[in-house]
Amino acid sequence: MAFFTPVLWVYAAMASLVFGASLYETLVVHPAWSRKPPDSFRAFMGEPVGRMNIAGFWKAVAPLYALSALVAAGLGFGAGHPGMPLIVSAACAVAGVGWTLIYFRPVIERFLFAGGGDAPAERLQAEARRWIALNWIRTGLAAIAWWGVLSTVAG
Repeated sequence: MAFFTPVLWVYAAMASLVFGASLYETLVVHPAWSRKPPDSFRAFMGEPVGRMNIAGFWKAVAPLYALSALVAAGLGFGAGHPGMPLIVSAACAVAGVGWTLIYFRPVIERFLFAGGGDAPAERLQAEARRWIALNWIRTGLAAIAWWGVLSTVAG
């Protein structure tokens, strides 16, 4: 298939962008809002970093990331050689985006845009710790997706 290689490169670029952005958020942004909820939720939204349009970035990037993964895997199957790294990569990309839509996005909106709501501070602190811990798994999915597509490009 003539489109497989260019689509694979687009997916590799998207996976690289998502993995890099995920690492940045995990190491820089998330500690800023999660240090002592609910006060840190409110403080984060008032800081310059809180005024970045993080949601706008992910609204554009996440669907393109998942779509490019699915198209690359589909074209790989159509060409008769998707390879296990590409299959695993696409599965991790789609799972990560799906998990984001189902769990991460709704919870972070409640944390940051609603200041945690009316929940007690202890509960918010426990929920923030859980969110951060699960986010490391999600970042791992992005890393596996990145590795898989780069392995396919290199192979």
